[in-house]
Amino acid sequence: MSTEGAGPRQDAEAGSPAGSDNVVPASNGDVHGISDLIYRIITPFLRHATLHRVGFIVLVALAGVCVLATGVRLSALPLVPIPLFAVAGYALRRVRSAGGDRSLLVWSSLCFAAAAIGFWLMSVMGRWVS
Repeated sequence: MSTEGAGPRQDAEAGSPAGSDNVVPASNGDVHGISDLIYRIITPFLRHATLHRVGFIVLVALAGVCVLATGVRLSALPLVPIPLFAVAGYALRRVRSAGGDRSLLVWSSLCFAAAAIGFWLMSVMGRWVS
């Protein structure tokens, strides 16, 4: 029978209760939990104008590829993702003017989701038409 872990700790100091640990208080820069991560790290990153400009350029490029694919494949199916890219562009515009953190996260999530679904639809339409 194993007695591992039974009895007083080997590193316990004399006079301290068995099982007490020295608790180090958290510093002001520590991140605790997902909500703290979102509000301290992700939200300030979403406010950068460069990120908005790059997102707009990507959305325009994806929409341009859809329009170009319509002419190349001689089918209207590649135009299906265009409304999703328009929704993502509208959400990106709302991200720029978002006042609070909550609205910034909601519009950013909508922009990302619409762009991702539109990009996925581009691949689906490419398989259907070919």
